[in-house]
Amino acid sequence: MEQEIGPREAMGAKASMVEGTGPSSTLPSPTLENIQAAYDKGEEEIARELIQQACCVECSAGPPYIDAVNLLCVATQHGDLQSVSYLLKEAHVTVPHEPSKSNPAILAAYYGHTRLAKELLDSIPGPCLKRDLLNWMLATSCQQGHLDVVRLLVHSYDADAKDCSIHSDEFAVITGLPLYAAAQANNEEIADFLLKNGAGFSSYTLMDHPAFCKHLLRLKIQETSSAEGDKVCVSQPLKAVSVCWSGLELPWLELDWFMDVSSSITHLDLSSNSLTALPSVVPWGLIHLRTLDLSNNLLKELPSACNSEEVICSRLQHVNLSQNQLNSLPYGLLHLTHIQKLSAAKNQLTVLFDILPITNWIGLRKLKELDVSDNCLTSLPTAVMHCLKSLSFLNVSRNKLTSFPDPWACPLKQCKASSNVIESLPNTISIFWRTHLQEMDFSDNSLNDLPSYIFELEALVSLRLSGNHIAALPSTNKWKCSQLRMLDLSRNQLGKTEEVPKSRRMAFLTTWSRRDPDPVCPIEFSTVMKDSLEVLFLNDNQLECVPQSVCSLHSLTELYLSNNPGIRLLPAELGQLSNLWQLDIDDLNITNVPPEVKKEGPASVLAFLRANLRKAEPCKLLKMLVIGPSRQGKTALLEALQTGKAFPFTLSERSISTSTWELDKPNRGKNNKDFVLFNVWDIGGQASMSTVNQCFFTDKALYVVIWNLALGEEAVANLQTWLLNIEARAPNSVVIVVGTHLDLIDSKFRTERLATLRAYVLALCRSPSGARATGYPDITYKHLHEVSSKSLEGLDDLKMLIYNVALSMKDTSSSTCGSKLLGRLIPRSYLTLQEAVIAEKQRRHAQGEVQYLTDVQLDNIIKQNPGSDIRDYEDLRIAINFLIDTGTLLHFADTSHGLCTLYFLCPVWLSECLERIIYIKSSRSVARNGVIRASDLRMLLVGTGITQETEEQYFQFLAKFEIALPVANDSYLLPHLLPPKPAMDIYAFRQQSNNTLQRLFKMSFVPAGFWERLIARMLISLKEMDLQSFETKTKTTRSRHSRNSVIYSFAGAQQRSRCSTFRVRRSKTIYWKEGLLVTFDGGCLSVESSEVNWKRRKSGGIKIICQSESRDFSAMAFITDHVNSLIEQWFPALTATESDGNLLIEQYAPCSVCSSLDQQKHVELLINQSSQVRERGGHGEDNEGKGIHYFNMEDCVLAAMEKEHIICPQHPDQPVPLQELVPEFFMTDFPARLFLEKAQLEYSEEENVILGQGGSGTTIYQARYKNQPVAVKRFHLKACQQRNVSSDTDTMMKHLRSANACRRFSEFRQEASMLHSLQHPCIVSLVGISIHPLCLALQLAPLGSLNTVLEEKHKRKSSMYMPLGHMLTFKVAYQIAAGLAYLHKKSIIFCDLKSDNILVWSLEVHDPVNIKLSDYGISRQSFHEGALGVEGTPGYQAPEIRPGIVYDEKVDMFSYGMVMYELLSGQRPALGSHQLQIAKKLSKGIRPTLGSPEEVQFYSLHSLLTECWDTKPEKRPVAVQCVRQMQDPSFPCLRYLLSCDSHSQLFLSQLQGYSAVFWDGDKENRNYSVVNVEKGQVEVERMSCPGSRISCQMKMGNSLWMATEEQEVFVYSLKDMCPLSKPQKQFSCPAIITYLFPVPAREQSLAKVFAGMSDGLVAVYSVVEDLPLDGETYVCSHTLNKTIFGLKDSDPRQRPFPVRSMALVSSGSQLWFSNGPAVLVIDCLSLQAVQRLESYSLPSSIISMATSFSFWGEEAVWTLDDHINTLLLYHAASYELCAKYCCTESNPLRDVFTVQRPAGLTTVAATDLNIINQKEKHDLTAGEMTLIYSETAGTQIIQHQDSLTDYCSISSNRSLDPLESDCSDTADLSLQTSCSGVSLATDLDQDEQASPNPESGLAMTPTAPQLQAFAVLLVNETLWIPRHGGDVMVIEIQPHAHQLQGRVIAVLRPPGCSCLGILKEAALVAKDTVVCGFQKENMEWCLCVWRGWGCCELEVFYQSYEELGHLETNMRKRR
Repeated sequence: MEQEIGPREAMGAKASMVEGTGPSSTLPSPTLENIQAAYDKGEEEIARELIQQACCVECSAGPPYIDAVNLLCVATQHGDLQSVSYLLKEAHVTVPHEPSKSNPAILAAYYGHTRLAKELLDSIPGPCLKRDLLNWMLATSCQQGHLDVVRLLVHSYDADAKDCSIHSDEFAVITGLPLYAAAQANNEEIADFLLKNGAGFSSYTLMDHPAFCKHLLRLKIQETSSAEGDKVCVSQPLKAVSVCWSGLELPWLELDWFMDVSSSITHLDLSSNSLTALPSVVPWGLIHLRTLDLSNNLLKELPSACNSEEVICSRLQHVNLSQNQLNSLPYGLLHLTHIQKLSAAKNQLTVLFDILPITNWIGLRKLKELDVSDNCLTSLPTAVMHCLKSLSFLNVSRNKLTSFPDPWACPLKQCKASSNVIESLPNTISIFWRTHLQEMDFSDNSLNDLPSYIFELEALVSLRLSGNHIAALPSTNKWKCSQLRMLDLSRNQLGKTEEVPKSRRMAFLTTWSRRDPDPVCPIEFSTVMKDSLEVLFLNDNQLECVPQSVCSLHSLTELYLSNNPGIRLLPAELGQLSNLWQLDIDDLNITNVPPEVKKEGPASVLAFLRANLRKAEPCKLLKMLVIGPSRQGKTALLEALQTGKAFPFTLSERSISTSTWELDKPNRGKNNKDFVLFNVWDIGGQASMSTVNQCFFTDKALYVVIWNLALGEEAVANLQTWLLNIEARAPNSVVIVVGTHLDLIDSKFRTERLATLRAYVLALCRSPSGARATGYPDITYKHLHEVSSKSLEGLDDLKMLIYNVALSMKDTSSSTCGSKLLGRLIPRSYLTLQEAVIAEKQRRHAQGEVQYLTDVQLDNIIKQNPGSDIRDYEDLRIAINFLIDTGTLLHFADTSHGLCTLYFLCPVWLSECLERIIYIKSSRSVARNGVIRASDLRMLLVGTGITQETEEQYFQFLAKFEIALPVANDSYLLPHLLPPKPAMDIYAFRQQSNNTLQRLFKMSFVPAGFWERLIARMLISLKEMDLQSFETKTKTTRSRHSRNSVIYSFAGAQQRSRCSTFRVRRSKTIYWKEGLLVTFDGGCLSVESSEVNWKRRKSGGIKIICQSESRDFSAMAFITDHVNSLIEQWFPALTATESDGNLLIEQYAPCSVCSSLDQQKHVELLINQSSQVRERGGHGEDNEGKGIHYFNMEDCVLAAMEKEHIICPQHPDQPVPLQELVPEFFMTDFPARLFLEKAQLEYSEEENVILGQGGSGTTIYQARYKNQPVAVKRFHLKACQQRNVSSDTDTMMKHLRSANACRRFSEFRQEASMLHSLQHPCIVSLVGISIHPLCLALQLAPLGSLNTVLEEKHKRKSSMYMPLGHMLTFKVAYQIAAGLAYLHKKSIIFCDLKSDNILVWSLEVHDPVNIKLSDYGISRQSFHEGALGVEGTPGYQAPEIRPGIVYDEKVDMFSYGMVMYELLSGQRPALGSHQLQIAKKLSKGIRPTLGSPEEVQFYSLHSLLTECWDTKPEKRPVAVQCVRQMQDPSFPCLRYLLSCDSHSQLFLSQLQGYSAVFWDGDKENRNYSVVNVEKGQVEVERMSCPGSRISCQMKMGNSLWMATEEQEVFVYSLKDMCPLSKPQKQFSCPAIITYLFPVPAREQSLAKVFAGMSDGLVAVYSVVEDLPLDGETYVCSHTLNKTIFGLKDSDPRQRPFPVRSMALVSSGSQLWFSNGPAVLVIDCLSLQAVQRLESYSLPSSIISMATSFSFWGEEAVWTLDDHINTLLLYHAASYELCAKYCCTESNPLRDVFTVQRPAGLTTVAATDLNIINQKEKHDLTAGEMTLIYSETAGTQIIQHQDSLTDYCSISSNRSLDPLESDCSDTADLSLQTSCSGVSLATDLDQDEQASPNPESGLAMTPTAPQLQAFAVLLVNETLWIPRHGGDVMVIEIQPHAHQLQGRVIAVLRPPGCSCLGILKEAALVAKDTVVCGFQKENMEWCLCVWRGWGCCELEVFYQSYEELGHLETNMRKRR
């Protein structure tokens, strides 16, 4: 192509300039030269006229003398768009399709006229637009530098950026390449654009323009920060360079292009080029290279690197060499020590590495992924593969491998080796990869046998073995693949048997074998897969029958059996697979399934099999409802049908009657027994019951609607309500409309009259086009009939019609077989249940009992039938639906308030109950203004049998059918008592003025219950408004005035002052059946029904009028929100469209300007004008264009998207403000402070600031507002915008755009309103709102969503459970529950609780708030009546959420259970990929698998989530219960409960660590079991160890000392712990050893073991290497007491008391041991007695002692006795008694006792207090102390200070008098203490403490057994006191007023404590673990494992909810 195309040459004409032309009044002749001259002179208008003249001459003067294309070229050359458009559109000039220099399109590209180029190309028809023309234009524009033209051609016309435009003799001209042309023009911007859109570098471009090409390539080098977390080398470069030269078609790589940055390159992408070789430096010389991509090139080899010295890219981690021509992998890879991913697929590899024998390499050790698929490998070298120690992914598919390498030690998870020729698999797969391998693919190989070890892989999830030669499966004995989900065995030879040789002599045997009807399949599947396997491929095999074991795979969802010619029968047990939705039986000749059933698909086949399995029988029972207005002859017609005789007309007194009717098939033969059995419900009674009787309408019933022909059109009009109710309540039913009194129609005019009346009936149910009208049942001409009950005329035809209609009724349920409702197969168990229910109903009727069942009673009826196969909840629901469909009972599946737990047996009884309410009269005493108190409503239940337990369900039933709707917590609205019209003239309240705003809703039909629910909602909201007004009434006027602010300016001179929301103090409220009026100071609000003429028929409507003197029209938003939300939630059918596309509901707003000009018109004129609104237009003027104009809401919303006003055609010069017309769109009911200041908002919609996607297509962006980070939730409206909405806009498209915008506005309003009303620390706060753009600004979560945090933590955390850690998991769970409780308190149902909608604020356990709930887009306001809707997220959504089902807040509790599962497991609750599959599993009770409580070790949370995700909502707890339950410290502290077998003894000790040892039996039967309490696993079970009964045992080092009741001691070595072998040493002792206590070695002595005996003797053994030396020493307590402490032999204290406890004191120098009620102190070295402490009086005996240092830094000893249950504290150095506490309180929480300072400690330094508790974080100051006593709270001493943990927020239920003591009179007064734990400061007399007189000790009454404490455990600076009743007291020593005091800070009780047995053993087995052992009467044990929490952990726990409560209170006060 030439360098330049001259304009004149392009035109192809000789252009000669016109000489001597000047300005003249006459135009020159229209020649090409004159036109060119005019353009050159700038006279464009003259040029245009000449062009038009030339065209005219062309049209009139015959053949043109100027070529029209030349005219087009001249106009194009000078950029004359107007002339070009004229030539193309009016002169019809055709643009040449062939490319040439003179083509106008190429000229436009040459001169850069973008709009002209588009105009020219658009004129060419699409099929005629050639690529050559586009490419020529592209090259030309590139050469001339016109970027806009280049963009137009590439983006709009798909011009090829890499194709050459010009060819010469079939060879491309290089200058025609776009990139070459851009390089030639040196245009960097165009070249960069071309490269981004597919252009590539040719060799000519690189050679001819090297500098330009290098510059372009350098632009693609990005400099970024070095990657974080790179710890390979310390010397990281400051900047990392990323080179991305992918898809540039580079033929070679110049080192000069990147040499200067080669040392900084970390990412190098050269994929999709044409490289055949690489520079030597790539890749081995790039020192910091981490990622290398060379895929899709022509490389045959890489630069050689023979040794590790030549490979310096040691950081290289990812290498992609796929799609090249490599024969082997390069050597250099063997020296990469950090490579993790290597891909070399689609090469020509014949060997993996061509390794020389002398090569030494150490690389590939960290390789995780290796992909060498699609090559020519014949083997995988073992020397290489076994070095891959970290390999987790291996893909060798599509090679030529004949064998698979022997497995090696690596964490391989995925192994793909399909399409090879492998004949066998190695037998060590299960050894090395048993717990790792998850996915195996060996399909399309040559495997003949399948080894059993394949199925021993425990982690296997997917196994593909298709396309092999496998004939049998291994035995299932060793199968362990319990996680297997997909198994593919297709295209094998399964079932193939060797042919038996033919023999003539054995012919009879062959014949006999053919008679065998049940072939046995040799294929068997293990039951270990029954709960996991979901997909099974068995197709294309040689199976002769379906393996029976397949029927036990309960989780199976897909089963493929096709192309198995031998399969003739399907086992009926396949029907048990309830999750199976795909059954492939194509090409199978199945004989036991009817062909018609098989044609209907897998669901019908499975239903048929299920029916056969369950002995199903055809059912011919249907339910028929005879309904209609009263006095129409229903009963008479029914009697005539049943008896065949005329029946006189009588008025029925009963509202409903039931009967059965057997309808024989008309005209049947004698042998034909076809019939239909109807359960007939005749619904009649007085007219007042007509609105109530809809509660008896059920699905799948035949409705016979009766009307009186004689009443004509009036009777037809009365049918409308009945037909609407049928469709609303029973949408799947069939309706027959029967006209009675046919005999009253004159026979002469009968035909015409009937045709007219039928047309009227059809006009109700059909649209003018003949389609079914929405909201009405499907009634056609065939469903209409007329009959006379008097003359019986038409009666036989009616029977025929009923029979045929019943025969054609369809069963829409997927659970039963076939599509016909009549004759459907019903399981025998369902029929048996039906019989039992009928019998129960008859029994109750005979005995006069209540006619309803509870769910428990129904379960008992089912259990009475032992043969019933109704097992799960889903099956029971199907059975109940069958009973409902046949009229056996009445039941409603709504879960709100437990309505689903009631089953009504008799409709007559229920009708009588309802009559009590319907027949009540409105009076002041019972129901005032239609509102009745709940107590009065309960009085109406007296005598009905409705109990207090079921009244809540009954009230929900009344609310469901709008019989009694809740309007407050204690009152109900009875709609039937409302007057039809307002009680007074409401028009007096509404004065027409400029301060009036109106709205009109036009509805195709008004659904049943609409007005009742709307009025109830309005009354509830107004009541709440009154309460809020009452709360704010006491505020100062200053604060009230500060809330007023001017926001918007409205028409006129007035300015509107806005309040925060619509809140008024109403002065009068008037409501009636279809309307409500509220008056308030300065205005009123009314909403009422309004009949309008719409679509050529009368229709219902809603008229809203809002008046306000201050022009505050926020009330309009208030009422429209209620109307819209009510329609959306309860009547969503109104939001749909008719079959012709028309809307079912439309909104109109009268023009406010027109209204002000027409003030004197009557209100009815408004309605008449609105009725003349054009049906689908936006205008509502009349035919003359006068009157008030009505804006369609579609026009308003489209206008509001971009501007703030709309034009009225009545006065186009005066715009109407949209803020006044549609205030709800502009959020005028919101306070000014919530509107964002755009100048303060830093916000963009770039991808890099997107935080996530919200519901309904919203996007969340990160932004800043007022220099604070915020999250902006954007509601996009771009998809539905249209800039110029013209009158000819397509109606449907306009509706779709406006509907989308209305939906966005509605979602925006709903979420903004909800967020504005919520104030809670765990709820995301609303920062502000904006209209343009439409968005919300919310608090920004610093850490993102909980799901993101959990996924990240789960990856890093080594343990399987609680990735957030225990305390943070608890706090998050608690805060979610607290947020839900707050929402539910405000009657808000979240509806979409999941981890994505939980935002994380902090991961610090000390922070008060860690998470907040967000995204309320689909939340529901329940208004005390529940909610409808099916929104939610599969997996989190409750199973009861189904269309038409009313649910309550329990759905959130189900989602909460799923979130708790995610908190514990760190994984999403995945149950499948299909939404229906997930829902079905959940409804059947299938839940995500979580480890056992012992594995999870959060028992309470584990149990709570199990309760929350229960299938039955009534069994789930409410959020408030969860919050209260979690405020008990036992909830987070309990690890787990472990039930154990029966044993006689349990030994726990800190020396034993986590081993709990049980002993059982005696002599030869003695055995032991060991439980690892850390893991909750039984490690040793019933290991035999013969011997006598154990008295005590002790672990010391690696040995176990064990004393028996036969006075022997055995010392076993624990190096071989199991089993206990021969003892290392055995010796005898003088008495039974009761206590063993080790004393560690000291400098002057060996280690010792002190053995206390039953007679008070203490033996001391010296120990070397854990074994005792010979020659023990004895210490006799009797001798010490007598010789040293002067006790006489006759003293009762000299009795032989067993030694039951010891304590090591004074750094191991002293040993304290028990001696009955006293303590003896001896020196450990000399064994000399030091002191005797008379701690208690007989019969008390010390049972436990412990030492601690929480005593002013001094050592202290705690003692506990077994009689008076008193805890004593001694100062170890002075032996002084300093404190005592009686442990006999049943509720000891918050008990305190004083700790006295010993006499020797006179001062208390600050450091002493710090020693007490080094972790104390709050300064404790002295304060006033108050003594409080109450019957419910007991006695409490509370210090008035700010410490949050000074006392607990849990009530104590004690009834003791204050300061009353349970101590006996014999106790010394100086030592007396209150058993309630209240110990006032008293001086303790040392002399009396040390007195040998036994009366000086403590003597009290015996303690109740369950309150007896038995151990003292020191746990993390606290004292744990376990008691036999099962609870554990936790005591902390706290500083108080320069002293110390003890306080019970927690009482721990396991759940179900009373059922666990007696707590007998307890010990601190580790620093953070306490184990309690419970034993039942049957000797069974239960281990209760606690977290060893101290004061610090408990302080965090109490703060977790106390600080949250303080924050909530403060937020409420601020609001």
